[in-house]
Amino acid sequence: MNRRLALLLAAYGAWSQATVLFFLDPMKRQVSGLVEPEATVGEVQLLGLSLEGFAVRDLSHVQGWLPQVVFLLLSGLLSYGVLRASAGIRPRLRTVVALGGASLLAAGVAMLTGPVLDPDAVNAMPTYGAWVVRAQMGEVPGAAAQFALLTLWLPVLLWLLVWRYREWQPLRMYLRTAEDGRDGHEKSGPSPVSARPRRHLLSAGLIPAVLLAVAGGPVLRHIRVNHLSQGVPGSPDASVTFDPDLWENYRPPATVEEWSGVLYPALRLRPLRTELLGGWIATLVVCAVFLLVLAVALRALARRAAEVRRWSPAALADLAMKGWYATVLAAVVAAVVDGRLMRWFAPRGESGAAAEHLGVALGDAVRFGAAWGWATGLALLGAVLLMTRSTAVPVAPRADDDEDQPVPEREERSAHGD
Repeated sequence: MNRRLALLLAAYGAWSQATVLFFLDPMKRQVSGLVEPEATVGEVQLLGLSLEGFAVRDLSHVQGWLPQVVFLLLSGLLSYGVLRASAGIRPRLRTVVALGGASLLAAGVAMLTGPVLDPDAVNAMPTYGAWVVRAQMGEVPGAAAQFALLTLWLPVLLWLLVWRYREWQPLRMYLRTAEDGRDGHEKSGPSPVSARPRRHLLSAGLIPAVLLAVAGGPVLRHIRVNHLSQGVPGSPDASVTFDPDLWENYRPPATVEEWSGVLYPALRLRPLRTELLGGWIATLVVCAVFLLVLAVALRALARRAAEVRRWSPAALADLAMKGWYATVLAAVVAAVVDGRLMRWFAPRGESGAAAEHLGVALGDAVRFGAAWGWATGLALLGAVLLMTRSTAVPVAPRADDDEDQPVPEREERSAHGD
């Protein structure tokens, strides 16, 4: 995509998000005052996600608005990079998915920025238990991630309109919409990534996530056991939730506990000592969903990498960032399974309506992807560089090549009849 159109779409998306973040709360207060002085407008939600949980409410303290500014700046820059690397101006699904990954990555960085600015925070990186306490005390869990998912369509809608009216003369003149089909990568020379190295590229991208899954998540998760029926089947009191940790204490290793705030709890391949079999199977299903979605995304990236025949620094950086986006998106898909589907037969163990919200799982996923997705991107980058270097090694000349061998003097004389 040309620079002018990519800048327009990224700036429009950031401006639209800033409008919602900075003006939604004052607008609600004005509407409440006009309708009835003592009335309050309820929380704005869509598809169970909160639109205003991440809105700016306090401009007098830096922690009240700086995470939102970080989100807007990073989301705009990453969106511009995704659009600039896309081939042509035609909307493509893979570019829209990459835009979602860029927005969610910006949300994860903004979420990790909040505790750093909070003067009441015990440390700059809260543990997993601290994030749960924040949700139980009224903070909207995963608010930045929910906002990013609900506002993703803003630049995409403008992009569709530009594509629909691309033949309009002002668009052709100022946005160069007639220039379609330019690929973002050079494709000259032999391809460095063939079928077998493509599988190697997929395996290299999965290594960091598998290592984290082997290391394990920080806490017990899916532990509800339907062992005592109380009331009508299907009612909230039809089952009893209990935690084995109440009578058999389990604490993760000190390192895992310290980093538990940025470790996805359901990304765990091994059962814990105090975990029931049903709870571990449910956790294993969520972990398998994450790894499967990540493998599908990396397979698509590897296929695209096979089409790039000369790697420029911009193309390498784009591949690394897309590996980061793939980690975030795979974690978000696993969070949807964890927060929505699992709640019917193996919900999370934390108590309270806020803790069982989808936002808690989204917050876990986005924090994890933002903190560890770079490892997937670097693994892809290292694999491509190694394969490219191996294909660029020159072949040494054979020793039996007679083209450059000198002719012996005896043979020259015999040829002249001496």
